[in-house]
Amino acid sequence: MGQIELTRETALDEQYAQMHETAMNIAAAYLVSISAVIRSPATERTLHTHLLISVRVRTPGSWTATWCKKVSVLETSESKRTVAGLRKNAQAPSGRYITRELPKGSRDRYPSSTFQALPVEVRDIAIHYEGLLAKLRRAAHDNRAMKKAELYCKGRGAKAVAECNAALAELRQVLADLDSSGLRDLQPLTDLVSRVRECI
Repeated sequence: MGQIELTRETALDEQYAQMHETAMNIAAAYLVSISAVIRSPATERTLHTHLLISVRVRTPGSWTATWCKKVSVLETSESKRTVAGLRKNAQAPSGRYITRELPKGSRDRYPSSTFQALPVEVRDIAIHYEGLLAKLRRAAHDNRAMKKAELYCKGRGAKAVAECNAALAELRQVLADLDSSGLRDLQPLTDLVSRVRECI
């Protein structure tokens, strides 16, 4: 299956795609930042981080930026069960790792407790980048809400225009029938107006 591409049909879609690209840049900058700290000669102890940022396009109209925990793939039965639960039908070689997405909850921002297990040297870095991602998540949510409202508004407007045009066409037909028959009886016109009012 190929990579899912974001829809780019409107100005809102373009902005949403730009937010996705920015989230990708934040994820890359986080890796660079923590790598610099972990590999710094000034660091007095060996540091490791088990949290990564995952930015994924879920559907043509949706992307997510989540934190994932690295899970080591070992030769133990417990490790194999864990891997099977996280990646069905996937072959993960021993000695490597897979990622498990951490739950964020209903809010735009991961709680600070998510990062408590990180070494203190990189914890503040992770919290800083999560703050940037939270801003993007809020803006992206508003963008998608606006897109949904725009689609609803267009649909409602198109329906109203179609119904009104149909009523006007029927009215024109009644007037044409009255003119062609030479009748001055306006009862058909009165009946039509009543039917239009009932629709409203």
